[in-house]
Amino acid sequence: MNQVSKAYDGEGLEWLYTHSRNYPLLSAEEERDIDERKWQTRDVLLEALLTDVRSRFFLKQWVSNLLENPPSLNVFSEKEHYYVLRREQSNLLKDTAKVVQLKSLHKLLGKAHKLSDNDESQMILAQLDLSPLLVAGFADIQLGSSDSGEIAMALRYWQKFWRTAATVELSAKEPLPICDISRQVFRRQSKVYFKAREQLVNHNLRLVFSIAGKMKSTTVPYMDRVQSGMLGLIRAAEKYDYRTGHRFSTYAYNWISQSSRRMLEDQRSLVRLPSDVNEQVNRLYRESLAHLNATGEDASVRVLADRLQIEPDAVARLQQTGNLSVSLDSTFNNDPDGLTLGDTLSGVTYSRPAAKAEQLSLNRFLMTSLKTLAPQEQSVITLRWGLDDSPPLSRRELADYLTVSTERIRQLEMSALGKLRNTDGVAEAFSDYQMQD
Repeated sequence: MNQVSKAYDGEGLEWLYTHSRNYPLLSAEEERDIDERKWQTRDVLLEALLTDVRSRFFLKQWVSNLLENPPSLNVFSEKEHYYVLRREQSNLLKDTAKVVQLKSLHKLLGKAHKLSDNDESQMILAQLDLSPLLVAGFADIQLGSSDSGEIAMALRYWQKFWRTAATVELSAKEPLPICDISRQVFRRQSKVYFKAREQLVNHNLRLVFSIAGKMKSTTVPYMDRVQSGMLGLIRAAEKYDYRTGHRFSTYAYNWISQSSRRMLEDQRSLVRLPSDVNEQVNRLYRESLAHLNATGEDASVRVLADRLQIEPDAVARLQQTGNLSVSLDSTFNNDPDGLTLGDTLSGVTYSRPAAKAEQLSLNRFLMTSLKTLAPQEQSVITLRWGLDDSPPLSRRELADYLTVSTERIRQLEMSALGKLRNTDGVAEAFSDYQMQD
């Protein structure tokens, strides 16, 4: 959106203020009418995709790869494309009923083009309830537009890794052109979709300014808060469904607030913590302050555990988490004339000549020890710490890669580490490595 790029400077912010005055808040009926056009556009585009021969090939490829070769962090070097596709497609693979419907759709798309098959395919697509943004990305792919949105760019990137019979079949023939009627439908309906989304955004710009003004921050400028709020508003316009019966302004308020709050949390300290951990730490500090104001004494770990209704060990971890960053200018014992922490740090250190050989030896030993673990545990430990020279992955990235929950990854990780601790030689090798380091 042009509004987003313009909000970076003072002139852009003034332009947004002026721009928003031209768009009054919408009534419930107006919101429903605008959003209804967005969903109607999706249905018209899907019908056009089924009618055009080349577009049917594309749909078949998409379904086949979604089932057999879904986007993977292990393949995508540009992770932002992976997260865009996961955001729009993950619900299709999590629902067993939708997976069955996708398989049925794949069979229908592989048949000769018949009107009766079109009707059945349309019925399945209606049940899958694809997002309008994803379908607009399909149309953008068919048009081959150079000015594509993030979903079309992500789909094009994913296409590089597609390997299906449909791909071979299509490449073996002369490229099939899109018929003029389908091209006109794709172009016209794409404009209708993006115009409807833009209307929802423009008529709710004042909501962004209001929320950005309420979220006070000494570290994040007002323009940056407006910027993050705009991104949340655009996402709300893409996700909103008038059929739920909720007002768009109410729905957008939550998206704008969430986007702004996460941006503030990301820039609040040197060490970025997940949003849920930040909320727990903030709650801990609120309870500590409330106890101090009520009794005049600092709350113990046991008292905080009772107030928060969590285990004492969890309170201790949260207290440590809230104090991860320390200023290099801080002095010892609060002595203003004393040495600072930065003064006590040594300069650049260089590894010993034999360090690389020792590291390789330790790596070989660890890889041998991993063979005593179950296959899933081996994969988790290897990918979690990058023992195969690949970048280390977070638990969430591992969960996406192995198509399991993050809790399952944590269980496998704890189980594997417990077994390694009891493996002969592992503890001694680690102790030797620490002494040498």
